[in-house]
Amino acid sequence: MLNYHKIGNGAKILLAFHGIGQDFSCFMNFAEAFSERYTTFLFDLPFHGTHIHQEPFIITKQLWRDILIQFFEKEKIQDFDVIGFSIGGRFALATFEAFADRINHITLLAPDGIKINPLYKLATGCKAGKWVFKRVISSHSALLKIGIILHKLGVLSKSTVRMANFMLDTPLKQKQIYYAWIGFKELQFDIPRLIYLAQQSKSDFSFFVGKYDQLLPPKQILPLSKGLPKQQTIVLNTGHSKLIEKVIVYLKKEGFSSQI
Repeated sequence: MLNYHKIGNGAKILLAFHGIGQDFSCFMNFAEAFSERYTTFLFDLPFHGTHIHQEPFIITKQLWRDILIQFFEKEKIQDFDVIGFSIGGRFALATFEAFADRINHITLLAPDGIKINPLYKLATGCKAGKWVFKRVISSHSALLKIGIILHKLGVLSKSTVRMANFMLDTPLKQKQIYYAWIGFKELQFDIPRLIYLAQQSKSDFSFFVGKYDQLLPPKQILPLSKGLPKQQTIVLNTGHSKLIEKVIVYLKKEGFSSQI
Protein backbone atom coordinates (compact mmCIF):
# COMPACT_ATOMS: atom_id res chain seq x y z
CA MET A 1 0.00 0.00 0.00
CA LEU A 2 1.29 3.46 -0.92
CA ASN A 3 1.53 6.27 1.60
CA TYR A 4 -1.17 8.90 1.18
CA HIS A 5 -2.70 11.91 2.92
CA LYS A 6 -6.39 12.80 3.11
CA ILE A 7 -7.31 16.49 2.77
CA GLY A 8 -10.74 18.18 2.72
CA ASN A 9 -14.30 17.12 3.36
CA GLY A 10 -15.98 17.62 -0.01
CA ALA A 11 -18.61 15.25 -1.33
CA LYS A 12 -16.49 14.30 -4.37
CA ILE A 13 -13.49 11.97 -4.03
CA LEU A 14 -10.27 12.95 -5.84
CA LEU A 15 -7.10 10.86 -6.22
CA ALA A 16 -3.99 13.01 -6.89
CA PHE A 17 -0.71 11.79 -8.39
CA HIS A 18 2.36 14.03 -8.39
CA GLY A 19 5.24 14.41 -10.82
CA ILE A 20 8.72 12.91 -10.84
CA GLY A 21 11.03 14.05 -8.06
CA GLN A 22 8.08 15.34 -5.99
CA ASP A 23 5.86 13.93 -3.24
CA PHE A 24 2.25 14.14 -2.07
CA SER A 25 2.64 17.83 -1.15
CA CYS A 26 2.72 18.66 -4.87
CA PHE A 27 -1.10 18.84 -4.75
CA MET A 28 -1.45 20.12 -1.18
CA ASN A 29 -2.36 23.68 -2.23
CA PHE A 30 -4.86 22.32 -4.76
CA ALA A 31 -6.48 20.06 -2.16
CA GLU A 32 -6.73 22.89 0.36
CA ALA A 33 -8.06 25.37 -2.22
CA PHE A 34 -10.92 23.05 -3.17
CA SER A 35 -11.41 21.26 0.17
CA GLU A 36 -15.15 22.04 0.21
CA ARG A 37 -15.62 20.45 -3.20
CA TYR A 38 -13.27 17.48 -2.82
CA THR A 39 -12.01 14.99 -0.30
CA THR A 40 -8.58 14.53 -1.85
CA PHE A 41 -6.22 11.61 -1.37
CA LEU A 42 -2.66 12.70 -2.15
CA PHE A 43 -0.31 9.80 -2.88
CA ASP A 44 3.42 9.34 -2.62
CA LEU A 45 4.32 7.44 -5.79
CA PRO A 46 6.81 4.56 -5.62
CA PHE A 47 10.42 5.75 -5.04
CA HIS A 48 9.11 9.14 -3.89
CA GLY A 49 8.35 10.77 -0.56
CA THR A 50 8.19 8.18 2.19
CA HIS A 51 9.02 5.49 -0.40
CA ILE A 52 12.23 7.15 -1.59
CA HIS A 53 14.46 4.37 -0.23
CA GLN A 54 12.46 1.53 -1.80
CA GLU A 55 14.40 -1.09 -3.67
CA PRO A 56 13.70 -0.98 -7.43
CA PHE A 57 10.78 -2.95 -8.80
CA ILE A 58 8.49 -2.78 -11.83
CA ILE A 59 5.02 -1.26 -11.46
CA THR A 60 2.84 -3.35 -13.73
CA LYS A 61 -0.71 -2.34 -14.53
CA GLN A 62 -1.99 -5.37 -12.65
CA LEU A 63 0.06 -4.48 -9.57
CA TRP A 64 -1.27 -0.92 -9.70
CA ARG A 65 -4.83 -2.20 -10.00
CA ASP A 66 -4.33 -4.48 -7.00
CA ILE A 67 -2.90 -1.61 -4.92
CA LEU A 68 -5.93 0.55 -5.71
CA ILE A 69 -8.41 -2.23 -4.95
CA GLN A 70 -6.92 -2.50 -1.45
CA PHE A 71 -7.08 1.29 -1.10
CA PHE A 72 -10.73 1.47 -2.25
CA GLU A 73 -11.71 -1.28 0.19
CA LYS A 74 -9.94 0.45 3.07
CA GLU A 75 -11.45 3.89 2.35
CA LYS A 76 -14.82 2.55 1.13
CA ILE A 77 -14.62 4.43 -2.17
CA GLN A 78 -16.90 3.80 -5.14
CA ASP A 79 -17.00 6.64 -7.71
CA PHE A 80 -14.15 9.14 -7.84
CA ASP A 81 -12.20 11.70 -9.89
CA VAL A 82 -8.49 11.60 -10.76
CA ILE A 83 -5.82 14.24 -11.28
CA GLY A 84 -2.23 13.66 -12.38
CA PHE A 85 0.71 15.94 -13.11
CA SER A 86 3.62 15.06 -15.40
CA ILE A 87 4.66 11.45 -14.72
CA GLY A 88 1.68 11.25 -12.37
CA GLY A 89 -0.32 11.32 -15.59
CA ARG A 90 0.78 7.74 -16.18
CA PHE A 91 -0.77 6.69 -12.87
CA ALA A 92 -3.90 8.68 -13.65
CA LEU A 93 -4.24 6.94 -17.02
CA ALA A 94 -3.48 3.51 -15.53
CA THR A 95 -6.20 4.18 -12.96
CA PHE A 96 -8.62 5.17 -15.71
CA GLU A 97 -7.78 2.08 -17.75
CA ALA A 98 -8.45 -0.18 -14.76
CA PHE A 99 -11.52 1.59 -13.35
CA ALA A 100 -13.06 3.63 -16.17
CA ASP A 101 -16.59 2.69 -15.09
CA ARG A 102 -16.01 4.27 -11.66
CA ILE A 103 -14.37 7.53 -12.72
CA ASN A 104 -16.42 10.66 -13.27
CA HIS A 105 -13.66 13.01 -14.40
CA ILE A 106 -9.95 12.79 -15.12
CA THR A 107 -7.79 15.92 -15.11
CA LEU A 108 -4.36 15.70 -16.69
CA LEU A 109 -1.74 18.42 -16.19
CA ALA A 110 1.07 18.20 -18.78
CA PRO A 111 0.73 14.42 -18.61
CA ASP A 112 3.49 11.99 -19.40
CA GLY A 113 2.65 8.62 -20.96
CA ILE A 114 0.53 9.63 -23.95
CA LYS A 115 3.34 9.99 -26.45
CA ILE A 116 6.45 8.03 -25.47
CA ASN A 117 9.80 9.59 -26.32
CA PRO A 118 12.04 7.20 -28.33
CA LEU A 119 14.92 8.04 -25.97
CA TYR A 120 12.83 6.76 -23.07
CA LYS A 121 12.26 3.46 -24.84
CA LEU A 122 15.99 3.20 -25.54
CA ALA A 123 16.96 4.05 -21.95
CA THR A 124 14.56 1.55 -20.34
CA GLY A 125 14.08 -1.17 -22.93
CA CYS A 126 17.30 -3.20 -22.73
CA LYS A 127 20.28 -3.83 -20.46
CA ALA A 128 22.64 -1.74 -22.56
CA GLY A 129 20.21 1.18 -22.60
CA LYS A 130 19.71 0.98 -18.83
CA TRP A 131 23.48 0.89 -18.25
CA VAL A 132 24.05 3.98 -20.42
CA PHE A 133 21.11 5.79 -18.83
CA LYS A 134 22.38 5.11 -15.32
CA ARG A 135 25.87 6.33 -16.20
CA VAL A 136 24.54 9.48 -17.85
CA ILE A 137 22.32 10.65 -14.99
CA SER A 138 25.07 9.86 -12.49
CA SER A 139 27.38 12.33 -14.27
CA HIS A 140 25.72 15.48 -12.96
CA SER A 141 28.50 17.90 -13.91
CA ALA A 142 28.68 16.55 -17.46
CA LEU A 143 24.90 16.75 -17.83
CA LEU A 144 24.93 20.35 -16.62
CA LYS A 145 27.58 21.28 -19.16
CA ILE A 146 25.58 19.64 -21.96
CA GLY A 147 22.46 21.45 -20.80
CA ILE A 148 24.24 24.81 -20.87
CA ILE A 149 25.52 24.13 -24.38
CA LEU A 150 22.03 23.13 -25.59
CA HIS A 151 20.63 26.30 -24.00
CA LYS A 152 23.17 28.45 -25.86
CA LEU A 153 22.23 26.67 -29.08
CA GLY A 154 18.55 27.44 -28.45
CA VAL A 155 17.55 23.78 -28.00
CA LEU A 156 16.67 24.04 -24.29
CA SER A 157 15.27 26.92 -22.29
CA LYS A 158 17.10 28.24 -19.25
CA SER A 159 14.22 27.10 -17.02
CA THR A 160 14.46 23.52 -18.36
CA VAL A 161 18.19 23.39 -17.66
CA ARG A 162 17.60 24.80 -14.18
CA MET A 163 14.87 22.24 -13.47
CA ALA A 164 17.03 19.34 -14.68
CA ASN A 165 19.89 20.58 -12.52
CA PHE A 166 17.63 20.71 -9.46
CA MET A 167 16.21 17.24 -10.11
CA LEU A 168 19.64 15.58 -10.46
CA ASP A 169 21.92 17.53 -8.11
CA THR A 170 22.36 14.76 -5.50
CA PRO A 171 23.08 11.01 -5.72
CA LEU A 172 19.75 10.27 -4.00
CA LYS A 173 17.81 12.27 -6.61
CA GLN A 174 19.74 10.58 -9.41
CA LYS A 175 18.86 7.16 -8.01
CA GLN A 176 15.23 8.22 -7.62
CA ILE A 177 14.96 9.31 -11.25
CA TYR A 178 16.61 6.12 -12.45
CA TYR A 179 14.35 3.87 -10.36
CA ALA A 180 11.24 5.77 -11.47
CA TRP A 181 12.07 5.65 -15.18
CA ILE A 182 12.80 1.92 -14.99
CA GLY A 183 10.04 1.12 -12.51
CA PHE A 184 7.29 2.94 -14.43
CA LYS A 185 8.26 1.73 -17.90
CA GLU A 186 5.31 -0.67 -18.21
CA LEU A 187 2.81 2.12 -17.64
CA GLN A 188 2.35 2.68 -21.35
CA PHE A 189 -0.97 2.82 -23.13
CA ASP A 190 -2.85 1.78 -26.22
CA ILE A 191 -4.37 5.16 -27.07
CA PRO A 192 -7.25 3.76 -29.18
CA ARG A 193 -8.20 1.56 -26.22
CA LEU A 194 -8.26 4.57 -23.87
CA ILE A 195 -10.49 6.41 -26.35
CA TYR A 196 -12.78 3.37 -26.56
CA LEU A 197 -13.03 3.19 -22.76
CA ALA A 198 -13.88 6.90 -22.67
CA GLN A 199 -16.60 6.36 -25.24
CA GLN A 200 -18.10 3.49 -23.27
CA SER A 201 -17.92 5.13 -19.84
CA LYS A 202 -19.29 8.26 -18.17
CA SER A 203 -15.78 9.67 -17.76
CA ASP A 204 -14.79 12.99 -19.26
CA PHE A 205 -11.38 14.63 -19.47
CA SER A 206 -9.75 18.00 -18.85
CA PHE A 207 -6.24 18.78 -20.04
CA PHE A 208 -4.15 21.65 -18.69
CA VAL A 209 -0.92 22.36 -20.53
CA GLY A 210 1.73 25.06 -20.37
CA LYS A 211 2.24 27.20 -23.46
CA TYR A 212 5.97 27.44 -22.72
CA ASP A 213 6.43 23.88 -21.43
CA GLN A 214 9.45 22.35 -23.17
CA LEU A 215 9.53 19.21 -21.05
CA LEU A 216 6.02 18.06 -22.02
CA PRO A 217 4.76 20.55 -24.62
CA PRO A 218 1.04 20.91 -25.45
CA LYS A 219 1.25 18.81 -28.62
CA GLN A 220 2.09 15.74 -26.50
CA ILE A 221 -1.56 15.31 -25.51
CA LEU A 222 -2.97 15.33 -29.06
CA PRO A 223 -2.88 11.57 -29.77
CA LEU A 224 -5.38 11.16 -26.91
CA SER A 225 -7.23 14.47 -26.61
CA LYS A 226 -8.25 14.73 -30.28
CA GLY A 227 -10.02 11.36 -30.15
CA LEU A 228 -11.96 11.77 -26.90
CA PRO A 229 -15.74 12.28 -27.04
CA LYS A 230 -15.82 14.55 -23.95
CA GLN A 231 -12.77 16.70 -23.27
CA GLN A 232 -11.61 20.26 -22.78
CA THR A 233 -8.09 21.58 -23.20
CA ILE A 234 -6.86 24.72 -21.45
CA VAL A 235 -3.52 26.23 -22.44
CA LEU A 236 -2.01 28.42 -19.72
CA ASN A 237 0.78 30.98 -20.00
CA THR A 238 3.39 29.03 -18.06
CA GLY A 239 6.08 26.41 -18.30
CA HIS A 240 6.15 22.98 -16.67
CA SER A 241 7.09 23.58 -13.05
CA LYS A 242 4.49 26.27 -12.28
CA LEU A 243 1.55 24.57 -13.99
CA ILE A 244 -0.27 23.37 -10.87
CA GLU A 245 -0.17 26.86 -9.36
CA LYS A 246 -1.58 28.32 -12.57
CA VAL A 247 -4.35 25.70 -12.66
CA ILE A 248 -5.41 26.64 -9.13
CA VAL A 249 -5.56 30.32 -10.11
CA TYR A 250 -7.50 29.48 -13.28
CA LEU A 251 -10.09 27.34 -11.49
CA LYS A 252 -10.57 29.89 -8.72
CA LYS A 253 -11.22 32.57 -11.34
CA GLU A 254 -13.12 30.62 -13.99
CA GLY A 255 -14.66 27.94 -11.79
CA PHE A 256 -15.21 24.30 -12.66
CA SER A 257 -17.09 23.80 -15.90
CA SER A 258 -20.25 21.76 -15.99
CA GLN A 259 -18.18 18.89 -17.35
CA ILE A 260 -15.92 18.69 -14.28
